[in-house]
Amino acid sequence: MASLTGISVGFLGLGDVGRPVLRRLKACGANVHATSRSPALRYKMARDAVNLYKAPSEVNDQVKDGIIFLMLSKQGLIDAFLNGPDGLLSNLASSALIVDLGQTSLDATQKYAKIVEASGAHWMDAPAIGSEQDAMEGRLSIRVGGRKEDFDRARPLLEAIGRDIKHMGEIGSGQAAVPTT
Repeated sequence: MASLTGISVGFLGLGDVGRPVLRRLKACGANVHATSRSPALRYKMARDAVNLYKAPSEVNDQVKDGIIFLMLSKQGLIDAFLNGPDGLLSNLASSALIVDLGQTSLDATQKYAKIVEASGAHWMDAPAIGSEQDAMEGRLSIRVGGRKEDFDRARPLLEAIGRDIKHMGEIGSGQAAVPTT
């Protein structure tokens, strides 16, 4: 695994695949800042010495202009983490990059990209396909949609969690390249 020492990363979505992805980033040296609305998950992740916060805005405070990964299974969860007084959009740095690792509809992906870009930050769709075991072993397949410079910026982090990584083109092309579940 390549070293990610000194890189601050935000992470939202501590489900079955999200937790091992977060652990891999941390094992590579990234300074990971996460949040979960579930007290039980916060407890589990605290045992892994992950920096945990109660609200997405607190993750922004730590990551500032870094990269924030979303690994959420439902559009309603993305809405909840982005919006509201303590959501990501409340204090998102203008040079931050949000990378959606979940399988999100094309319409929602384009909507979120416009909202984030209106704040001066950037959005990249990068659905990560694979099992919990694939995540633990860093062999997820990832198809990326977004600006080439954002892809280049996120690539070292993506390489820590995946083996089959391809930049497909503009926003939404990552989502369009994976089969719907």
